[in-house]
Amino acid sequence: MTALLAVVMVIALGTWIPLAQLVPGTPERSRIFYLALGNVVFAGLALLVSGAGITFGWRTFWLPLAGGMVWAAGNYCVFRASRTIGLAVAAGIWTPLNIVVAFGWGALLFGELDGFSGARFAVLGGAFLVVVAGVLLIAGSRNDSSKPRPIAARVGLLWAVGAGILWGSYFVPAQWAAVPSQVSNFPLALGILVGAVALAFPAGEPVKLGLRAASAQVGAGGLFGLGNLLLLALVARVGTGTGFTIAQLSLAVNAAIGIWVLHVPEPGTRQARRVLTGIAVAGIGGCVIAAMR
Repeated sequence: MTALLAVVMVIALGTWIPLAQLVPGTPERSRIFYLALGNVVFAGLALLVSGAGITFGWRTFWLPLAGGMVWAAGNYCVFRASRTIGLAVAAGIWTPLNIVVAFGWGALLFGELDGFSGARFAVLGGAFLVVVAGVLLIAGSRNDSSKPRPIAARVGLLWAVGAGILWGSYFVPAQWAAVPSQVSNFPLALGILVGAVALAFPAGEPVKLGLRAASAQVGAGGLFGLGNLLLLALVARVGTGTGFTIAQLSLAVNAAIGIWVLHVPEPGTRQARRVLTGIAVAGIGGCVIAAMR
């Protein structure tokens, strides 16, 4: 059951970002707003099907809601980074930061590294370096002719770093609530919607989108909702650091779609082969980390 959760989660989390980018030219803030709507609908349906109720406590409701607002800010960083330096490269930068931050929260709040022997720490460190090596292969895959200007590249890097820190943290309050994932996911989804509204309306960007653009964003939000619900269920089973590391294997799906659908970088090029090699290397390291729980 845990393996099935992980596989479906990776596919869902690896697919929603490319789907959200299906219609070019959609403003980032408006994109997040429709994503948030799709996510709230999915979270509400999941809660309804589970038959569970909501408890309006600071730990069970308000903290997960705040975590959702953190996610919305992180998602804005994701779209800005992807637009500036490309999806595959941006995902390759934010992924290791996700892992580091999640492991840090797991160790700090949940004692997930307590009792690790020196040998296990050595294996964990080695596996993490393998993941970083794979990510660096992906991050260095830009074609020289398509690289953004140095200033733009630095700005894109900063957006990707912001995404790594924020996305490595948003789910922690929902996990800390220690309630079923369907319950904690609903206030998390509401927080995402609140954050999306806070981003979209003050900027004056158009909220009304065409049917195709709106459908793509709402559908992407539903996919994210599925992946996020499964992530919360998985970290409850295997721990914060391990579960979130497994979730980062969605990078393989992200980058594959980036290459063969979005053509960033172009399929068959040296850069594309480098991305695929990086995916394989990072995947090996991620599997080792996952097996250490």
